[in-house]
Amino acid sequence: MIIDVHLKNYDDNFIDNIEEIMEETNVQMFVLHPKDADALKEVQELTDEHHNIFYTVPVELADNTDKKCVAVYISTIQELESVKKDVVMIEEDNLDETLYKALYKHKGIILNATKSYDHLKNFFVSISPSSVDQFDNDVLNKLSMKKLVLQSNYPAHDFDDLFTTVEKISNSMFRSEQSIMLEASKNTLQLFGFKIM
Repeated sequence: MIIDVHLKNYDDNFIDNIEEIMEETNVQMFVLHPKDADALKEVQELTDEHHNIFYTVPVELADNTDKKCVAVYISTIQELESVKKDVVMIEEDNLDETLYKALYKHKGIILNATKSYDHLKNFFVSISPSSVDQFDNDVLNKLSMKKLVLQSNYPAHDFDDLFTTVEKISNSMFRSEQSIMLEASKNTLQLFGFKIM
């Protein structure tokens, strides 16, 4: 099973073919990132129809969520300070030194990561088809499997590109692709508070 923690957006092709996508790619859980109230309403309707779709919200929408919300999406120190939910997601590009230090008290995911962020013990690094090639090979080789989750950035990339990402990680780590996918899925499920069978 693969869990995709970051779809940049979704389209009719994704919605119309979700069952086929799941069957062909083994991506079994998708996390969407609505940015405003209208988009959130649409996504919540989708989560009612599809048990495998979850979402994050920006801080200002955190009070309008339901059980399908797995994290709050933040980009500034001010947003982080007002977060009440357990899990946060942040784009690596938004990290500055002040925000980085403040994250020590939280848990979550660094999206589009190109570094390991070893000092953030409670944060996973999410590697995408775009960011995997920006990783220093030595850093990727030493990356703990317990820090890793995966994202597609669909529709900028196809879901099949997740396999290319995993293959590149596998070549650096000298670990099997299957073990990387399993560990990334387990990490994601644990972070989101789901029971692991």
